[in-house]
Amino acid sequence: MIREMMEPEARRGERPTYRKPYPAYIDQIPLPPGFKVPNFTLFNGEDPHASSVEHRGRFSVQCKAIENNPLLKLRLFGNSLSGQAFTWYTSLPANSVQTWEQMESVFHDYYFRIQPEVTISDLAALKQNEDEPAQDFIARFRKLKMKCRIPMEERHFIQMAQTSLKISLRKRFDGMLFGDLAELADKASKYEELLREEQQKRNSSKGTYYKTPSSSVHLIEVESEEDIEDSEEREIAVAEMAKLKHPITCKALTKPPKDQKPPPFTGGFVPNKPTQNKIYSFYLTKVDALFDEMLLQKAIETPHKLPKPEELKGRQYCRWHNS
Repeated sequence: MIREMMEPEARRGERPTYRKPYPAYIDQIPLPPGFKVPNFTLFNGEDPHASSVEHRGRFSVQCKAIENNPLLKLRLFGNSLSGQAFTWYTSLPANSVQTWEQMESVFHDYYFRIQPEVTISDLAALKQNEDEPAQDFIARFRKLKMKCRIPMEERHFIQMAQTSLKISLRKRFDGMLFGDLAELADKASKYEELLREEQQKRNSSKGTYYKTPSSSVHLIEVESEEDIEDSEEREIAVAEMAKLKHPITCKALTKPPKDQKPPPFTGGFVPNKPTQNKIYSFYLTKVDALFDEMLLQKAIETPHKLPKPEELKGRQYCRWHNS
C-alpha cells in the first residue's frame, strides 16, 4: 500500500530525457576541416504554406559541403527545425532513424502536404490592387507563377502580368515588349514614381479657394505664373455672374451681314436638307467691350472697384483678372 502511494510521487518527480533519434556513434564522426555549421533556414511545421519538399531541398543546398556524407546530414538535420517541428523531432524514439534516407522518409510522412495546383486561370485572375506598388504585385505574381506546372513560354507569363496591372500602367505599357518580369517591374515602378511626382505637383499648384466676406465672388491664390501656364485645370475669376431677370444685349456683338452665306456642305453624303451653319460676330478683340457692357448692365459683379482710365495711363491692365 505504501509502495502504491509512493509510485505516483516518484513518477511525478521523473524528468523526461532527450534521446536523439539516430545512433550515438554518428556524433563521433568528425566534421571536415574548416567546416562551419550553416545558419539553416528553419522549418517550424506551423505554416500551412510551407513545403517539406522545399525544406529538404533547401537543407541539402546549405549542406553542400557535406553532400557526400549523409550521416553528417542526419546529425545536423535537427538544427534546421524549430517550434512544433522540433518538438516532433525530439519525440522520435531513440535509435529509430539509422540513415539520412530514413529521416527524409519519416519527415515527409509527417509533414508532407499536397500543394494545390496553380492553373493559368489562377494567374489570370491575379490583379494589382489600387494601393499596391507594381514591384510588390509582380513579386506576388512571380511567386504564384513558380507553383504553376503548366509549360508555357516566358513571354506569355509577362503578357499576363502586364494585363493584370492597374489601368494607369496598362495604358502606359500597352503593346510594349519586355524581356522578363524583372524588367517589367523596374519600368512600372519608375512610371509609378513619375505619376506620384505629377500628382504632388498638381496638388501643390491648385492653390486655396476662399470667399470674401463682403462679396459672393470666389477667388483663387496660385503658386506662380509657371503653374498657371502648365496646368489645364486652373480656374481664376474675380467676377461672378449675377442673376438676371431678363436677357441683355451687347451692342458690340452685331449681327453678321445678311448676304453672308454658310460654307458649302462637304460631307460624305448628301442630306435631305443641308444644315445651315450659324455665324457669330464674336471676336477676341471685343472681350473688353463685352466686359464693360455686362458690368454696366449688372450682368456680372466684382468685389473691387475698377480703376478709372486716367489711373491706368502708361500701365497695362487686365480687367478680367484685376491685374
